Amino acid sequence: MMIDRAIEFATKAHEGQFRKGTKRPYIVHPIEVGDIVSTMTKDEEVISAAILHDTIEDCEGVTKELLEASFSERVASLESEDKSRSWIERKGSTIKRIRCAPYEVQMIGLADKLSNMRDIDRDYPVVGEELWNRFRMKDKKMIGWYYKGIQDALREAFS
Repeated sequence: MMIDRAIEFATKAHEGQFRKGTKRPYIVHPIEVGDIVSTMTKDEEVISAAILHDTIEDCEGVTKELLEASFSERVASLESEDKSRSWIERKGSTIKRIRCAPYEVQMIGLADKLSNMRDIDRDYPVVGEELWNRFRMKDKKMIGWYYKGIQDALREAFS
């Protein structure tokens, strides 16, 4: 089953990585994103892409070509963002792109952001304002701008 292979691949690719500022293994995030997407579709390629969504940008040696060969061209095409640009450029571009993206990409984006917001909701009561120092962008107003932008961009597709 492709989803099982995606979990295995992502687990190996993210080995030794942790969620920002925590001892929580990183793999919990892609698994949660896949789980959220599985409530919206039964399409194995989309669920697998959700599980693999951070592997190209965050894991050494993982390329689009490797995902194509290991899974499919479609799975590889549903992958992630360019981290070579500044935070504000990347996030502004993501907000614009996701509004018109294929529905499958929107589902993965929505699930990714929901998982991130759940982490914030879980950790903020414990660490308070210190939480924002975990992120590249440490300004909570800018982080709020980004999530509000994603919400606005996806409102029509998911209302």
